[in-house]
Amino acid sequence: MERRSFIKTTVGAGLALNEPGMFASGSTGKGGKLLDNLKKEVCAVIDDQAARVVDVVKDVGVHPELGFKEFRTSDLVNDFLRSSGYDTGRGLAITGIKTKLKNESSGPNIAVIGELDGIICSESSWADKETGATHNCGHNTQIGVMLAVAQAFKMSGVASRLGGNISFIAAPAEEYIELEYRSELRRRGELRYFGGKQELVWRGAFDDVDAALMVHSRGNTPHPFVSVFNVSMGLIAEMIRYIGKTAHAGVAPEDGINALYAAVQGLTAVNALRETFRDEDHNRVHFIITKGGEVVNCVPADVRLEGMVRAGTVASMQQLLEKTERAFRAGGDALGAATEISRLSGYLPLSCNEKLNQAFAENARRLIGDRQVEYVDFFRVSTDMGDITHLMPAIQPMVGGVEGALHAANFKVADYTASVVTPAKIVATTLIDLLFDNATSLKSITEQHRPILTKQAYFDLLDSFFT
Repeated sequence: MERRSFIKTTVGAGLALNEPGMFASGSTGKGGKLLDNLKKEVCAVIDDQAARVVDVVKDVGVHPELGFKEFRTSDLVNDFLRSSGYDTGRGLAITGIKTKLKNESSGPNIAVIGELDGIICSESSWADKETGATHNCGHNTQIGVMLAVAQAFKMSGVASRLGGNISFIAAPAEEYIELEYRSELRRRGELRYFGGKQELVWRGAFDDVDAALMVHSRGNTPHPFVSVFNVSMGLIAEMIRYIGKTAHAGVAPEDGINALYAAVQGLTAVNALRETFRDEDHNRVHFIITKGGEVVNCVPADVRLEGMVRAGTVASMQQLLEKTERAFRAGGDALGAATEISRLSGYLPLSCNEKLNQAFAENARRLIGDRQVEYVDFFRVSTDMGDITHLMPAIQPMVGGVEGALHAANFKVADYTASVVTPAKIVATTLIDLLFDNATSLKSITEQHRPILTKQAYFDLLDSFFT
């Protein structure tokens, strides 16, 4: 993984909030001093209200909910925003929330996003005993970042001295899981797409948004740290069903068609493809068996798998999908089972805006020091934030403060200041840079940015994934 820093690594520790020149940004004179003061005012509120925000983060952390089911979490976030002076819109993409800093504004609008859902990790000591849900991806900390920033901009009163606007969006269902459940929601017309941000785009929540940013926890990094990313893998999901013929497994197995063996042959054929993967495509293929049969003493006749293919570009994702589908069909053919394959709309690769990344990294450098900021060209995960980056300038840096690996049982928040409070300051000061002087910087970014996809082309692409 290639890494390069935005800045020279000659400065060690980060500067304290009250050190002179912390927010110089190369500015001098009256304008530069005003910019510094705005940043200090917002950061002071974040510090003052940190305990309240962390309480919410901890509450969400011990009450994890899965995608499109985050009703308690949504209530908690909504109550916090309303108590901070916001009018909120609810029920977006089932559980999502959106609000704005200013009721009336002109100029560009940038969204700060937090994710409501957890992941299934039953081995975690924090897991919900019934659902296996945890926040072992740190979504509760990023909700905290969003809330801290929203509260600080209201309480500090800096909005009147900034151009443009800020939207705060609590998005459901980033984790791409429980595909049968989401398929049923789609069949009932309650859902069109399987990712929360995708559904929010479809429902119009991003129609008035010109740019977006969100931070995410960085695994195995218990101290303050920021990784700024360029691109990542996208994914397309599949659901495979093998239909065989049931028979008594002891008396007459020859009368049956074993759908489980067909699945095993299909998975073996997929694994045989791995040596054809090119390094530059960043291919990944992973599947689980969600149904292996009914009872042991009957030949299994209905076997189902869920999985996904990942790659660094849409073209390589589609090519990999064709390969795996041929392999899965070969498994069915080998055993004489019927093979049904359903493609599901996946996530597009991240394509982050360079100037937004630079603004974020510069503010991170001032808060935590040069050596704690890195630039990573390729990010080996998939997220529906990639979809947002195809439509507008957007970024998703990762931040420290947690121990253990993402989605693993050993994941836990090690330092709430590093994982919530400091990232909130970085986000807030970046927003002030972008919106200062009548939002001159953000206007420049949005005017120069050329979206990868129009909104209609985006929906056409997502729809093409479904079969």
